[in-house]
Amino acid sequence: MVASKTHTCSQPRKINMEHTRQSTPTAVRLILGLMAILSMTACSTLGGMQSAAPKPQYLYAANAGDNTVSAYRINTTTGVLTPVPGSPFAVQMAGSITINPAGTFAYMLDYFGGTVSAFRIKASTGVLTPIPGSPFGTGYQGSHIAINPAGTFAYVASGYSNTVSGYRINAATGALTPIPGSPFPAKPGASTVTIDPAGSFAYVVDGNIGMISVFSIDAATGALSPVKGSPFATGNAAMSVTIDPADSFAYMAGRKGISAYRVHAATGALTSVAGSPFAAADDGPESVVVNSAGTFAYVTGNGTISAYRINTASGALTPVAGSLPAYLASVVINPAGTFVYQGTGGGRAVSAFRVNPTTGALTPVPGSPFAAGANPAYLAIAQP
Repeated sequence: MVASKTHTCSQPRKINMEHTRQSTPTAVRLILGLMAILSMTACSTLGGMQSAAPKPQYLYAANAGDNTVSAYRINTTTGVLTPVPGSPFAVQMAGSITINPAGTFAYMLDYFGGTVSAFRIKASTGVLTPIPGSPFGTGYQGSHIAINPAGTFAYVASGYSNTVSGYRINAATGALTPIPGSPFPAKPGASTVTIDPAGSFAYVVDGNIGMISVFSIDAATGALSPVKGSPFATGNAAMSVTIDPADSFAYMAGRKGISAYRVHAATGALTSVAGSPFAAADDGPESVVVNSAGTFAYVTGNGTISAYRINTASGALTPVAGSLPAYLASVVINPAGTFVYQGTGGGRAVSAFRVNPTTGALTPVPGSPFAAGANPAYLAIAQP
């Protein structure tokens, strides 16, 4: 491969000013001086432009219907999706997909096979390449992979074995190795794991009876230990919990609506927010995602995607006018919180919506929906 040439600015050449004054007319000397200033200004400006270049963003849709992954480059201005070279990529089994915080590795869970397939993400193109040693065996059926904010540990909850398996992530290769003490005991029906933004606690949801087990995470080893008072009864059977970026509130969508909890920063304990659970636009909401500013939440149900304004002081939810048709598939928000994406469960497309920064309302992105593989039920976004 031939490397492309990049313009670099060199230091301006020193001029013997004494010689110049003696041998060069005044007008020419003025022109030379102006050219030197312009040269330095241009170099400074170019350098600033180079350093401020936006990082690429990619969206990955795991197509459970044909065991492929559709990969797209996100236009961060318009929200439009463009397939990356080689997309879709064939995988062993397309299940839930998770990206590490650095945006360098993608992990896909095979629920029935009890394995995790790992891929390296090429920063310049978004292309996926299998990591040596992949797939990695978990030994247990699980539905979701959670990675801590430092990108050092990964966790998989299994309702089949009532455990949580923990793995250390090799920062250089992305390979997974079991951490000491894994798997860790969990309550029956353990379905998903969520790591808080500080990386201190793991929240494991029991999807059958509405319990949330909270574990403290050992920062050095990744081992899990139950916190005092865990598990916490929610009274609202749900499949997952979401924690806002400020690590202040937790939200879970279940049969009784959207339950909200205040998170105790020191202990990880949960206490119900006044007014919880909040009514959902559709019966049986499935999941909740929160934008990066912690000001809006988006809830998917049996047939809608609904927006809610978050009271950042109390954690209470207020519906935003206007719901949109939705599907039983995951919803993700880009890092800037400007676009929302959802796969069409059972279909062959990914829908894109622009977020109104003032109201949180959603409007379809021009060109949406974008073609995908069969049943793009799981989505993830990477910014290498």
